[in-house]
Amino acid sequence: MKKIVFLLLVVFFFSCKENMPVVPLPPPIDSERVVLVEEFTGVGCVQCPQGSVELENLLGIYGENLVVVSIHAGDFVNPLPQSNVNFKTDEGEALINYLGSPPFYPSAVVNRKDFDGGNYRIQTGRNNWVSFIDQELQDDPKILVNIAKTYDEDTRELQVEITGVALEDITGELRMTIMITESNIVDAQLDDQAASGIVLDYVHKHAFRTTMTNFDGEKFSDQMSEGDNYSVTKTMTLPEEWVAAECEIVAFVNLIDGQNKEVLQARSTHVND
Repeated sequence: MKKIVFLLLVVFFFSCKENMPVVPLPPPIDSERVVLVEEFTGVGCVQCPQGSVELENLLGIYGENLVVVSIHAGDFVNPLPQSNVNFKTDEGEALINYLGSPPFYPSAVVNRKDFDGGNYRIQTGRNNWVSFIDQELQDDPKILVNIAKTYDEDTRELQVEITGVALEDITGELRMTIMITESNIVDAQLDDQAASGIVLDYVHKHAFRTTMTNFDGEKFSDQMSEGDNYSVTKTMTLPEEWVAAECEIVAFVNLIDGQNKEVLQARSTHVND
């Protein structure tokens, strides 16, 4: 009897194993389009770590077709008593005013686009991030963004040249924004999923550090015809407390037309890879 029960259990185990559902991997994305997600967060935001997890999942899905910037600004930005790093920046505060205060956290803007059809409330919760990114990836880029850089480890001087070409006629004010982010910064973060309510060794990723341009970009053209080229060059010295190996350059072109601030194309690369 024991042998029969054992055999039945073995058969049941392998039957269950064979019938387990297989989750297909997402198909590769065949597009040159790169979408920008600007997340607004803060060390005092207890639900923001859930937004960070979602963004890492999305980066795993979309790969090089997605660029993420986490901007510490707004209601939850002030350092905690346990904080060693102050993520608050003047540019970050200017950006949250420029793009609109989040109605709730975590919140982000996707390509600075108004998906509601004229309301220009571009902040949105994480439930919409996937669908908005998917929508943007359906369109071919109107312009390309390429990043060339040189970094001197001794002087910590970083020079960035952004070049590209218009892939179709574009009418309107075109602006270039160049940001610097830093990842793997270990510091305190409130988290409602943590038993103590705070994670002292939380790993902050894609944290906005500064802009090499104006916070809202710098105009480089009023219009471009298909085949026109552009070039923007900027230089800065990285502060000593930033880990250059963890810093990324984020560059994007957006089209300014009234309240519209839509990002046409983005790109990112590490500072010293």
